[in-house]
Amino acid sequence: MTNHKNVIDMKKLSVLLLLLLSVVGATANDGAYYAQGNQLIPITDSDISVKKEILSVTRKGGIIKVDVYYEFFNPTKPKNLIVGFEAMSPDPYGNYMLDQLPYQPYIKNFNVVMNGEQLTYDVAQVTSTQYDEEKQAYVKPKYYIDGRLLQWTRQQCIDAVGADDFYDTCPFDYVYHFDAYFKEGVNIVQHTYDFVMGEDTEVEWAFSYVLTAANRWANNGIDDFTLNVNMGACESFQIPSYFFESGDEWTINGKGKIISDAESYFYSIPCPLFHVQSGCATFHKTEFHPEGELVVYKPLQWVFWVSCGDPKSCEPILEAMREQYYDFESTMFDYREFAKGMNPNQKRIMRNMPFAYQGHVFNDKELRKYFESAQWYIPDPNYKDDMSKMSQKEKEWIQFWSK
Repeated sequence: MTNHKNVIDMKKLSVLLLLLLSVVGATANDGAYYAQGNQLIPITDSDISVKKEILSVTRKGGIIKVDVYYEFFNPTKPKNLIVGFEAMSPDPYGNYMLDQLPYQPYIKNFNVVMNGEQLTYDVAQVTSTQYDEEKQAYVKPKYYIDGRLLQWTRQQCIDAVGADDFYDTCPFDYVYHFDAYFKEGVNIVQHTYDFVMGEDTEVEWAFSYVLTAANRWANNGIDDFTLNVNMGACESFQIPSYFFESGDEWTINGKGKIISDAESYFYSIPCPLFHVQSGCATFHKTEFHPEGELVVYKPLQWVFWVSCGDPKSCEPILEAMREQYYDFESTMFDYREFAKGMNPNQKRIMRNMPFAYQGHVFNDKELRKYFESAQWYIPDPNYKDDMSKMSQKEKEWIQFWSK
């Protein structure tokens, strides 16, 4: 093990979770267990089962907070296991990644608590996932053999990456590993970490998490599984149906809408579109044996980059605003450019966006017609306009479009 120890405090540790942030190209694999003295085994032949899991992913600006509560069941006598959390190297990497060694540069505040005890962990670098021609699949080389972790030295990492190899596939991955004591019966594990999101030309943001690793436990899944997806207030996002059949299996704990038959520019499978005004989207299933992974993303609205030189050419902007919530905190689009060609009525619609997001019921015929046609709009007769409760960005938006 490495000499660098850290304190862990709370989060996920069951499913061979692969927190893959596609926009950054980084992946985290949570819950890959390997028994001391044996080669890496992702719990396939273990007698420990997952009785309950509550997985919560919460977006806070450019950070995804992952929080998992587990109830593991050990039917036999107490045992010690070495537990590993795998995190793939980001792309591109280069010097920034080397400066962060031994840590994965986009994973922060990694913590684990087991049965009330805060654990410590080490971080190692091991040979990265490679493509197996025979299996026609990507596989992780064994890195725990004969009771020894086959890890790279810091110098090997530096030599492998080099200053000129920013866009090559990184030859090593990260493994956060620690000792876990499973008492007989139920064991409570809480695991948390933050993942720094990146940007991409295809989506505003995206987050992925491997669920299928749950099938490696003794019960080949999770007896009672709950997933809470909270991407923030007044936010739209899509989730491909890799591990569920339709949007009808989801609920909004709060206020929002689910468009089950929404189109996707990235996936050929159904991708329900979630418009969440407040709260979170929740998926719950018993006897859960996932056949696919979790992917959450917000589609990029390319139309926001169109030329808006006159009212007619600005119509696509207003059309796009009907399809999903706009993030007033976003710096991706310069909405000030939109104003150059808009007529007074179009500007009035834009000015009232923050009020419509909260459910303001419009008396004006034109405004009512526009907002009632918006997918995300949920009228609330009890809503009272209150500028003091709006964010600074919302206030700036209203002020700008009021000119």
